[in-house]
Amino acid sequence: MQINVRTDFLRFRDQLNNLQRQQLPFAAANALTLVAREVAAAQTAALDTEIDNPTPFTKRAFGVIPARKNTLTATVFARDIQAKYLERLELGGLRTPAKVALVLPKRITLNRFGNMPKGAVKAALARPRTFSGVVKGVAGIWQRPIRRAGNAQKRANDKLQLLVRYEP
Repeated sequence: MQINVRTDFLRFRDQLNNLQRQQLPFAAANALTLVAREVAAAQTAALDTEIDNPTPFTKRAFGVIPARKNTLTATVFARDIQAKYLERLELGGLRTPAKVALVLPKRITLNRFGNMPKGAVKAALARPRTFSGVVKGVAGIWQRPIRRAGNAQKRANDKLQLLVRYEP
């Protein structure tokens, strides 16, 4: 979206004294920059209503290029990395991950934003009783049960537990 404001500054400027003429571009640049910052703040606030519990990285998506006295143009933009997934949120479309997508099951602890922490898959695979593979047609990270000596009934109830399921 692009907003343009056009006025006849030349005719107005001719009616001003020298000091006012020198300060007019600074005042206009300052006003444009303040408006651009308010637009960026409004866009950031709108993220809270559109996205459930957005991460701080997502909230830092919008930036402002301030106006200068010689350009009188202020720009509000979305940073490249955040713009990729925010555009899909705004316009819709299919998500196509570069690798296998992960679905978050109940057995992996999530961070306060509801996402799997960085390195959670490596940490899960580093545990001694876990492995990555396909069990009964379900691909994912599985945890083997603890082997107990004794009652065969108890051992029959011990099953593999799915920690993370891979989605194609």
